[in-house]
Amino acid sequence: MKPLIRVAYRSDSCISHDDVPALDAIFRVSMRNNNRDRITGALALPDGKFVQTIEGDPVAVNSLLERLRLDPRHTNMTLLGNWPISARLFGGWAMARPDPEPLAHQAFRIMTDVGSGAQVVGLLAAMTENGSQDAFFGAAPVR
Repeated sequence: MKPLIRVAYRSDSCISHDDVPALDAIFRVSMRNNNRDRITGALALPDGKFVQTIEGDPVAVNSLLERLRLDPRHTNMTLLGNWPISARLFGGWAMARPDPEPLAHQAFRIMTDVGSGAQVVGLLAAMTENGSQDAFFGAAPVR
């Protein structure tokens, strides 16, 4: 079995939360690229922050992180955690887009606590698992 890693980060969005075309473009390109690179994960935008978990082959995930660090659509990227894993939590999602409303109740703590990567991963995984198909941008199984 190939090694896998999971990474969680948060950043400040430079895109308005109501700029639907710009946000949809992010998810469409993410899904395409993640399918190509066999990366899975989830991305939410609570309170003007991006919160993302990505998982896959270490080379592919680290390459994506380098691209994300240079992306002008967000600033102040903070790595919350980087763990070796034996299985994917987001195996059915090239990029899940959970409804941020449940996340909003936790947003202050998620956005301000250093080292809250495990909490971010847990919340996004639970929202992805429990959500209806309508709550997500799209599914694309990646194994």
